[in-house]
Amino acid sequence: MKKTVLLVFLVFIGVNAFAGNFIRRDGAVLFDSTGKQAKLNGVNLGGWLLWEGWIWGGSFTKESKILSNMQTLVGEAETDSFRLNIYRNFISENDIKQVSEMGLNVVRVPFNHRIFDPIGGKVYGWEILDNVIAWCKKYHVYVVLDMHAAPGGNSPYFTADPDKPNLWKDPQAKNKTIELWKQIAARYANETTVAGYDLLNEPIPTKGDSLEKMYERIIAQIRTVDTNHLVILEGGNFAKDFSMFQKLPDEKMMFSFHIYTWLGGEPGDKMTDFTELGKRMKIPVWCGEWGENKYDVVKSTLLALNDKANNFSGWCFWTWKKVLNSYPALNQVTVTQSWIDLIKWCANGSVKSSPGHDPALAAMKEFESDMLIANTKRDERLAELLKDYASW
Repeated sequence: MKKTVLLVFLVFIGVNAFAGNFIRRDGAVLFDSTGKQAKLNGVNLGGWLLWEGWIWGGSFTKESKILSNMQTLVGEAETDSFRLNIYRNFISENDIKQVSEMGLNVVRVPFNHRIFDPIGGKVYGWEILDNVIAWCKKYHVYVVLDMHAAPGGNSPYFTADPDKPNLWKDPQAKNKTIELWKQIAARYANETTVAGYDLLNEPIPTKGDSLEKMYERIIAQIRTVDTNHLVILEGGNFAKDFSMFQKLPDEKMMFSFHIYTWLGGEPGDKMTDFTELGKRMKIPVWCGEWGENKYDVVKSTLLALNDKANNFSGWCFWTWKKVLNSYPALNQVTVTQSWIDLIKWCANGSVKSSPGHDPALAAMKEFESDMLIANTKRDERLAELLKDYASW
């Protein structure tokens, strides 16, 4: 009887330790609410709240182009319905449960600022973020909120769904970005499941000091409503260049780098600058994105990321689910040829090759079912690698 009571007490303490306090920084190390050193090891939820055509089986196409071409085919109402179904179902409670069951303790949620635009006259962005945070709280998984596409676009590439003029050239876009982060911070200021705010994904500023100045403006407004959470800052040049930072813009922060090795090279050799960054500035350094490679490279990358000499604060694999390409899919979305034809057409919108209204609508309905985690295929070899190294 005493053993049972003790076990229940320990479980209670463990669960509430997760929910009790914020992830905090002490020098170059992160700590959880129990005072234990924290490593945030998890997955990105790519392709959900920021659409990238390649994740869905198409090409390197930005979200607004996909939406525009779909609307040309099936009309505004059907496109809005599809968009909302993606927001509500691409990631579900069952996805987060399975993330937790793999032994991963964080999800990075890449989002487009457009999730706060009305759909049929109503804004659903807050509902969507509230839900994923609630699911993560239930399954003891931290959340990193990542503005992947800021107003105007934080880079000229499809991953930022850019407009013209982009963020760096448009004062209104800058003000909108700052205000949106203030609203997000105000809403989640007391939410301990949120590990931090990843302010801009892979920013490509037009001038040398633009990035640091933008970060300073965003942080200043966040701190008027939220003094609890970490702010997470990515470097320029696809989150690889941190040379502009000669001092820390905030005490409650960490840096985040991204690493992909498609062009070859030993992953560990490409991380030395990030190790030195953490030592030089006495700051936690986290790998917010990596992956999209062969099994042996995934393993060698994990070895480097987990190397104690590097002292990284964890990693976030890209990505949780996708249509299979030349690299393994952790959770493979198996789609029909009709969907492939449609998503590829959305990259160019050629009238001559148009799938037509009814076939396009049917393909969209098929994808809404195919994307559900219950209908995906787990790559057990890849899953075991992530499980093994997440527990280090």
